[in-house]
Amino acid sequence: MVTHAQLTRAGGVPQHGGVRDAGNARGERILAAARTLFLKLGYGETSMDAIARHAAVSKATLYSHFAGKDALFAALVVTECRHLSDEIGRRALDEPDIRDALLRVAHDFNNLLCTGYGLTMYRMVVAEVPRFPELGRIFYDSGPTVMIDRIATILRRATERGLLKVRDPRIAAIQFISLVRGELHLTRVLGLKKASKNPADYIEASVDLFLAGYRAGKTRK
Repeated sequence: MVTHAQLTRAGGVPQHGGVRDAGNARGERILAAARTLFLKLGYGETSMDAIARHAAVSKATLYSHFAGKDALFAALVVTECRHLSDEIGRRALDEPDIRDALLRVAHDFNNLLCTGYGLTMYRMVVAEVPRFPELGRIFYDSGPTVMIDRIATILRRATERGLLKVRDPRIAAIQFISLVRGELHLTRVLGLKKASKNPADYIEASVDLFLAGYRAGKTRK
């Protein structure tokens, strides 16, 4: 079973899109094939043979890039988490109005993590964690941690500009994510068609509640 440290040390993910050789077209093709099959069939029903066939590479080539299915799945999780998290908050970093910035982050977060591919990836990771515990750490470090850090940067800059008064930006970022995710994420994970409140209205109310607690001028101990 691959660990996060082994995966990073072996070059199996992070630096260049999840493959050992940066710019290796076959490696990228393998990841694309794995993405398609894992999403269609799930982890358990996807074989390395099927991935090799779908990627049009030999099994020897496949194993020269990834030591096994768990390493390939972990590489895919890191690659996709980074892609998704890179889209969240990047545009908001230079937004002059802090409310508009946080609304943008909240909508980006829910659009990516509560719908489509981001939701499917989340479900698959949660399903595999009991069998593959290290995957939880890989997922957290590659996705949520990146998002928390980016939101913390937004909050830190807003504090420096005198718009907010945030003592610990990282804690505040975690609170923000928990608040705006709310019921929407749970209902989508469970396959329910709708939450009890319109998502846009809920997000706006959540951002306003967050700002009410952290606006500059508030006394915080």
